Order: sequence, then C-alpha cells, then structure tokens
Amino acid sequence: MAENYSYSLIETFKAKKGITKNRDVVDLIEGMNEGNLSNIKSGNRHLTPEQGLFIAEQCGLDIGEVLVKLDIERSKNPVIQEALTNFLKRIATAVAVVSLTLGLMGTPQNSDAAASV
Repeated sequence: MAENYSYSLIETFKAKKGITKNRDVVDLIEGMNEGNLSNIKSGNRHLTPEQGLFIAEQCGLDIGEVLVKLDIERSKNPVIQEALTNFLKRIATAVAVVSLTLGLMGTPQNSDAAASV
C-alpha cells in the first residue's frame, strides 16, 4: 500500500470534524501528540488500532476495513500485505454480491407488476 493511509485517516477526521489545526487533532485523539502526528504525516509512524477505531467511529467508516488497511500499512512483509489486500478485496466482493442479490429480491418481477395493474 503506497499511500500513507494513517495520514489519510487523520485528514478524513479533520474534514469530518471541521478541524483545521493539528493541535485540535492532538487534543481529540487519545495517545496522539504533535511529534506522533508529524511522524505519521511523514510516513515514519502509523496510527494505533485504537486510534484507527476511534477515527472510524467518529467518521462513520467501516471499522474492519480501517483496521485491515492499517495492518497492511504497518506490515513490512509484502506477502502479508498482499494476503491482507486480497482478503479485503474478497470481503468487498462478497458484500457487493449480497447487496446486489438483496436489491434484486426487492425488485418486482414483470408478472408481479402486470398483476398489480
């Protein structure tokens, strides 16, 4: 995962909360200080699972997805990164299939529509 996911989460949190100052981020996220934030921004540190959970809850993000993406970011092993990425893709595909199936189940069939006219 090439992007800096931890910092992306912090930016999402700032936007959702209308925060412009890093000092406010530090005050709101437990275990965060300005040095940590600077290291996260530069990619030398990552959010903890607890911090990721807090941000996910505050921003209405999927907690599981956030935690898996943080694990991918933290892992230095490309095999583990790939396995976690593939897992996340399989979960997303399964959710899409279930959503599509449920949507189709709620759609009236042509014979149902004609009978109700």
